[in-house]
Amino acid sequence: MRWLLFGVSGRLSRRTYALAMLFWACVLAIPVTAAVRAVPDSAAMTLAGFEIIAAFLPASWSVAVMSIKRLHDAGLPAILVAVLVIPAASFLMLLVLLLWPSNKGPNRHGPAPDHPGY
Repeated sequence: MRWLLFGVSGRLSRRTYALAMLFWACVLAIPVTAAVRAVPDSAAMTLAGFEIIAAFLPASWSVAVMSIKRLHDAGLPAILVAVLVIPAASFLMLLVLLLWPSNKGPNRHGPAPDHPGY
């Protein structure tokens, strides 16, 4: 799990990428739900805000490194991960990462998808 969510080497298949993104969406939904249910200007709202920040920081790193591994698997340059910070283009980039097919066989980033790289 550590390699999948936080490791920077290797390749990631489309299915594994989609499932990991779904995992982070569920993790982030918990503090967001707490914030929505909290009374405005209450201690619960403040706590929910801190929880959102605490969940967002590891999630953002994880999404970035998983996207780089997905780009490695598709044979695309890792610098394209920068597109994820552009609001209008990030949705399209996520679709590209989810739909672009994997390179067959080993490449310079690893022997096969879903394994650590060289």
